[in-house]
Amino acid sequence: MRSKITFFLFATILAAMSNFAQSSRVILPIMVEVKGGTFTMGSDLIANDEKPAHKVTLSDFSIGKYEVTYAEFLRFMHATGYVPESELHDSVRIKRGYPKRDLIEPFMDVKASDSMRPVGNINWFDTQAYIKWLNESTGKNYRLPTEAEWEYAAIGGQKSSPTAYVGGTDLDKLAWYFDNAGNKSHTVGEKMANELGIYDMAGNVREWCSGWYGEFYYASSPEMNPQGPDVGRARVLRGGSWVSSKDRMRLTFRNYDFPYNSHNDYGFRLALSGEAKPVVKPIPTSVTASGLLNDLDTKGFVDIYGIYFDIGKSKVKPEGYPVVDQIAAYLKENSKTRIVVEGHTDNTGSAEKNMVLSENRAKSIKAELVKRGIAETRLETKGFGASKPIGDNKTKEGRTQNRRVTITKL
Repeated sequence: MRSKITFFLFATILAAMSNFAQSSRVILPIMVEVKGGTFTMGSDLIANDEKPAHKVTLSDFSIGKYEVTYAEFLRFMHATGYVPESELHDSVRIKRGYPKRDLIEPFMDVKASDSMRPVGNINWFDTQAYIKWLNESTGKNYRLPTEAEWEYAAIGGQKSSPTAYVGGTDLDKLAWYFDNAGNKSHTVGEKMANELGIYDMAGNVREWCSGWYGEFYYASSPEMNPQGPDVGRARVLRGGSWVSSKDRMRLTFRNYDFPYNSHNDYGFRLALSGEAKPVVKPIPTSVTASGLLNDLDTKGFVDIYGIYFDIGKSKVKPEGYPVVDQIAAYLKENSKTRIVVEGHTDNTGSAEKNMVLSENRAKSIKAELVKRGIAETRLETKGFGASKPIGDNKTKEGRTQNRRVTITKL
């Protein structure tokens, strides 16, 4: 008799989950309030991009108690007709300026029994579409957490105690990861919560954060409410997943990927600050770039990273478009500014070839900026062929020669 009752309750729950996923009604996510404070972010012990350990101070915010589930994301899809980027055919991706994918990972055909697993197979742009809909539907200001907010919430905020992983030291009790997940994600909230009562910040799915990834950002990060670099080519993912090895489950481990990429272990968690009607920021082609070239006023130039080139065709690859978009945005905001785009290249062993490659690099960026509405008269180009070994690749002015683009303000 008891087994029949258990089966009936289980069937009822599954039916409710199915209806929950099919409904277009907005259900507010469960949020945990995180009291702001100062903490040590990063680590000096292992990976270079986690160094240096540095002090960060954050304001109050809230963060999702759970990762966003398939049920929640499917409700958004049913309400709007939205199709995740992973479902897009290659021709659509190429039209949007994204590179062709060798393997398209379809959005999961979710069963009722899976609807409370964290949503996967979504990219950074999918998270923004979901958040835009949620904000317009609720009048709130949901967003992705910054990387600093994510790490602060993961360590337990002001309730933090020294641990190797999120919430403790026994990883099997805390997280779904490679050793115990059985090659799949699991229903949210099955493992132990951390000190703040937040679940699955280690494991289950990697979680998109709001900011650009910068390998050396920690060395210059502002202490108060850091947002990440002003420019970049990849967005931050934190927390490890069901395919992550144990060494990648530590609190400070950083991951990243191009914002248009999706994988079956890429998901997200919401953050919230304030109750005002949100201003949804367009991305990335309309990015406001007022902070893009801050060094121009002090150094007279700035090295730009993350612009990738198809050298054989002397073109910017789609992976480099977000950075080019932000340079264009800066020039549109500063309508009287003229710049020199200076290309750099690796030392090929031939000064003549170095110069040709670096000049073509600069010209290809100029061509992309012109496509984005910047007048040619505002853009000059020059090459700076590498002439020193890679291990000694800086000029006396401090400019890096290898695989960079330098923007100089005229």
